[in-house]
Amino acid sequence: MVHNPTHSQKRHRIGGSPKACNHLRNIRGHKQHTPYVTHKNSVKFKFGSSTRRTYVLLHLYFLAKFKMWWKPIVFVNIFIINSIISQDVGEKCMPNNQVFEGTCKEVSQCEAAMQAIRNKRNHQFGRCGFSGFEEVVCCPHTTNKFGDNIDRKTGDNSGDNRTGNNSNDKTRRIAERECRKIAANSIAPLDLHILGGEAASLGEFPHMVALGYDRGNGGFEFDCGGSVLSNTYVLSAAHCVDTLDRIEPTIIRAGVVEIGGKNFNSESDVRIAEIVINPRYTRKEKYHDLALLRLEKPLQFTSTLNAICLETNDEDPTEPLTITGWGKVNNARDTRSTTLLKANVTVVQRGNCTESYTNWRKLPSGISPDQLCAGDPEGIRDTCQGDSGGPLVITSEEGQGKNRLVGVTSFGRGCGSSIPGVYTRVSRYVDWIESVVWPN
Repeated sequence: MVHNPTHSQKRHRIGGSPKACNHLRNIRGHKQHTPYVTHKNSVKFKFGSSTRRTYVLLHLYFLAKFKMWWKPIVFVNIFIINSIISQDVGEKCMPNNQVFEGTCKEVSQCEAAMQAIRNKRNHQFGRCGFSGFEEVVCCPHTTNKFGDNIDRKTGDNSGDNRTGNNSNDKTRRIAERECRKIAANSIAPLDLHILGGEAASLGEFPHMVALGYDRGNGGFEFDCGGSVLSNTYVLSAAHCVDTLDRIEPTIIRAGVVEIGGKNFNSESDVRIAEIVINPRYTRKEKYHDLALLRLEKPLQFTSTLNAICLETNDEDPTEPLTITGWGKVNNARDTRSTTLLKANVTVVQRGNCTESYTNWRKLPSGISPDQLCAGDPEGIRDTCQGDSGGPLVITSEEGQGKNRLVGVTSFGRGCGSSIPGVYTRVSRYVDWIESVVWPN
C-alpha cells in the first residue's frame, strides 16, 4: 500500500545511508556526486552503458513508502552495488537458462552479445557488472544459438531492397555481398537526428574521412573528403588527387567528427599507399570525377569507423539525401568548419540541372547520366569548397548499416547557392569500383 506523504515528508534523499553512498562513490574508481534530492514521491533513474549512448542498460523506478522510505532506498542501492561488483571479467558464469557455460567479458569483446545488439538492439545474456562505463556480460562459450542464426536472418534482409534483388550470395554482385557484411557489423542508433546544417554526432557517419595534404607549411591540411568502402579502400573525387599544384593527399583521417590538429595522429590517421583515378577522367572536363585510395594498412572497424554500402540502382533516389563535410561554412570568408557538418538536400532533375550549367566549358555534353544533381531550393543547405570528394548518402532510419552511397561531391557554383551541386553517380561506376576494391 502506498501512502501520499505530507509536504514535510516529501523531501527524500535518493542515495540511502551515508555508508551506501560512500560505496557508490568509489565503485571502480568512478565517483558519485552528492545524494540526489527530490520533492516528488517517485524517481526514475536510467543507467547507460557508455557515453556514446549506443544502448541503454537499465531503468530503475522507485516509489517511496510513507514512513518506510529509508530502508527500501538503502536496499535498492545495495542491490545496485552487488550487481556491479558481483563478478569480474574472466570469471565463469551462466549466460541464461538455455546456455549454461560462459565467461564474464566486456560487452564490446563478446561477439554473441554484439551480434544481438546490432540486429535486435539488445541482448539477453546475464550481466556480470560494469567495467567503468561499459557493461560486463556473461558471454557464452558457444554462439550456435545466438550468433549463427542471427547472421543468417540478417543476411536475408540486407540486400538491395530498391532493386528487389533476392538472389543468393553466389549470384549477387560483389558490392551487394559486401553491403551485407557492413549491415551485419553496424549498430543501429537509438535516436534519429534532425538534419539541416548542424554538427554530426560521433559515429553517425562512420564512413566519412578527411584527406590530408602535406604542402610543406607545417602539418597536414584537410581539403577534401572521402568515404570508406572497405578496410583498405576509400572513395573520393579525382580532382581531389589530381590537383593543380600537383600535391596529392598522403593520409586519411577517419573515425572522428572533430578534425583535430595538423600533426599526424596514429589513432585516427592512416597513410595512403596508392591512388587509382578512374581511367575516363580528364582534368579538362567535369566527368568521371572519381578516385580510389588504397591504404597502407587495414582500418580497424568500430562503432565510429565503418564502411558504407554502394548504391547499385541507377534511378534517381526518392529517399532523404544527406551531405556531410568539414568544408567552408561561409561563401564570403574562407572559414572552414572544424566539426563535421551535415545537411539534407533533394534531387534535382537532370534537365533542370543542365539549365543551371549551360555554356560551361568543362561540361560540353551538359549534365550526363553519370552525374546526379541535388540541392536545397532555399539555397541554405549545400556543399561548399572543401567538401569535394565527400559523400551524398541515402540515409535510413534503420541505422548507418542500411545507408547507401549515392554520389561523390564533384562541383557546384558556391556555398549556399540555389543552383544545385553536382555529384558523380556511384551506381554507374560499381563495375570499376568492384574490379579495384574486390578484384577476386
